[in-house]
Amino acid sequence: MTETFPPADATPDPPHPYTETALARLLLSDAYREVAERALGRIGTELDDSNTVGPGDYVREAASLIRLAEYVQRRAVLYERERGTSWEEIGEALDITRQSAHAKFAYHVKEWRAPLDKPDKLNADGTPHDERISYGARYAPGHPEPAYGTAEETARTLDRWLRRHTDPAYVGASQEHPVSDGLPRHNTTSLLFLADRVGHRLLEDQLVPDPQAQADLCDRRAELYERLIREGGTVPDDIHQWIAKERARAAALRATPGRGITWDEMASRDTAQES
Repeated sequence: MTETFPPADATPDPPHPYTETALARLLLSDAYREVAERALGRIGTELDDSNTVGPGDYVREAASLIRLAEYVQRRAVLYERERGTSWEEIGEALDITRQSAHAKFAYHVKEWRAPLDKPDKLNADGTPHDERISYGARYAPGHPEPAYGTAEETARTLDRWLRRHTDPAYVGASQEHPVSDGLPRHNTTSLLFLADRVGHRLLEDQLVPDPQAQADLCDRRAELYERLIREGGTVPDDIHQWIAKERARAAALRATPGRGITWDEMASRDTAQES
């Protein structure tokens, strides 16, 4: 293994996309914000004697807060499951059995995981692209933003909201990014695993993958290997050979007219060239 360090004047790489655990936490934070905003609207008493408030309005508002709290609870379960919390532990927290917890929330967890596990398609970085994923959370800076928003945008909005509505004495309010700073992101190594997911998806979607898509994936792997080097620390001794191989594969694929090359065929070419 070779230990390398990035040059002192290197331009910082853009942040990696949020993980699925981060997305679940973002959904929970947004649900808390919604409850807080609704509750804040009823703290003041200036409208109590006005004709804008009818009989039973406060009871109805309290009932709506209860429904919102149940919504927060469902999102809390999603986040706990992403953190690895067992059904037994969730049941204990709610003072119910594991079976009852599973029966009550398993459908919501399954619905949440469906577009993450089997998305409509994958982004170039290996993260899922699916309109069922709230906020388009799989989009990192530099990716096209979907019409329904992004996780980055939502996190920034929650940062501003929390700073505006929190007592300055509270430690979180003194932070510039009290929400987004705590959201985990992928690292370069985990994105290399996601690149493999893109390769498998190319094979699933097409018997012979599009050569340009294959080339893009090869270049993507090479870029991630290069980023590992820039990030410093310990990297494999032969990482530069891996980069050269991926770049050569990309060039060969881009020069292939009319049809794609299967990964097995490309691997055979590599072996022939090495011998």
